[in-house]
Amino acid sequence: MFDAIRALSTSPDSIQARLIDASESLLTVTIDDFADDPELVVKFTRILDKIAVDRGDAEATAAETAAYMSDAQASILADLVCDFFYEIV
Repeated sequence: MFDAIRALSTSPDSIQARLIDASESLLTVTIDDFADDPELVVKFTRILDKIAVDRGDAEATAAETAAYMSDAQASILADLVCDFFYEIV
């Protein structure tokens, strides 16, 4: 998760490009990592549903999804990721 936050916050690239970079780290995290906290499972699932709806090739799907998001949509997703990270640290 920390790598995803770093990708979102330290690059001068567009928010969409930063989400693409962040999704590489996000997709290495699994829902099982939060199995002891149902609320975190729901919140993490929400993030995954927004970035990688199709579970076939999640990384390619996440990159394509983020690339076509508006700035507002990408910012909302980035906020969700940051809020989630804040809850788990």
